[in-house]
Amino acid sequence: MPLKHRWLNVSMAMGSMLLAACDQKNFETLPPIPVEQLEVLGVQTPIKSVHFHDRDGEGLLVLSRSDGQAVDAESEQEVDKVVLKATLYGRTSASDAFKPRWQIEQETTCPGLDLDVDFYSDVSDVTDLNKDGVAEVTVASHAFCGGGIDPHDIAIEMREGQASYTITGHSLITPAGEEPIGGDREDSASLKNAPQVLRDHLDAVWQQVYKRPWSETSPPPDDEPDDDAQ
Repeated sequence: MPLKHRWLNVSMAMGSMLLAACDQKNFETLPPIPVEQLEVLGVQTPIKSVHFHDRDGEGLLVLSRSDGQAVDAESEQEVDKVVLKATLYGRTSASDAFKPRWQIEQETTCPGLDLDVDFYSDVSDVTDLNKDGVAEVTVASHAFCGGGIDPHDIAIEMREGQASYTITGHSLITPAGEEPIGGDREDSASLKNAPQVLRDHLDAVWQQVYKRPWSETSPPPDDEPDDDAQ
């Protein structure tokens, strides 16, 4: 069944002290932002947030999800809809409000079948792998609409400043007594030309998620040795 995808600030007192303590040239993770302060930004159903400081100032990555209904343009039937949003907020001074720097939006619709869409929040994070003081933001998600055992669509994107690197593909499914299906991936041209440390990181993220035919809220299969995978 085809999926439809579209990819497209906080506590002033605490922020003042945190920014004063930060070296403008260094990357550093900061204490989490309270959920009620995320709501001030208009965030609904936050899944994960990462608060950090880098060469560009104070940053806040927020992953959120909304569930609802939509009308399919072709069939004019009501379908289920899930929208995932990964938004990077930023500010350069504690006296400023957080403002969106960019947003990745993924919309998936599904007509009355099994719908499984979510972030891989355990591997969606903020890093500074190349130690240049500019944060790398990695966002990974999966989407499935069907009525049987089929691969999930997987999307992994890393952004560092204006640069963007992506891996898209399908999860690997191995039905009992049958040949494996899925497991294919496509790297963006930008990723193929990226520094080795970034290529290694995104490959490691892919290796962690592409054999997951389950959602983060469900347990892994019995033959999966890592019971702690989420």
